[in-house]
Amino acid sequence: MALVSQSRDVASTLAELVIQVDIQLSKIDSALSKLQPRKSGKLRIHWWKSRGKMVPTVAKWLYVRPGLWRAERVGLESLVLVVKTSHEWRADSPVVKDLMRMTKRLFVLRARALETIQNFKKAEALSTSNQESLELMNADLDGLLEALENRTDSPDSEPELSSPVLLEMEPEDDD
Repeated sequence: MALVSQSRDVASTLAELVIQVDIQLSKIDSALSKLQPRKSGKLRIHWWKSRGKMVPTVAKWLYVRPGLWRAERVGLESLVLVVKTSHEWRADSPVVKDLMRMTKRLFVLRARALETIQNFKKAEALSTSNQESLELMNADLDGLLEALENRTDSPDSEPELSSPVLLEMEPEDDD
């Protein structure tokens, strides 16, 4: 039972870790908004809906026409490479690059924590789906042990009714 309690504590800690990472990502997004001019190529952390869940990703905003902007997702490997360093971006580009490195580490940490939480969920489903089978096996083993305790080795004793468990078991060859 201590293992169950410890597992719950670990899962709770992992969930708290994901929340802390999301808070850090929000802070980075706020800093990115203030550090970069409102022009095509501005990087922000955007939350996309994927399979019913909100997933953070870095988006590069592109100006299409007056009043219309389009977000383009940036891959994890190219986060630092897409930082603009031209004239109007130059002053804060080193800070933005550092923020992108930090973002990459946070994304990796978040993914690992969520993967571990998912493994906990799979383990719980495995336990739940096999509970009935385990109970049946336990009842069969209890019946077998009871039948073995009631069995006598004396040749003149009357044989008792065999346990259904013993009847279902096939004899093994000793060869």
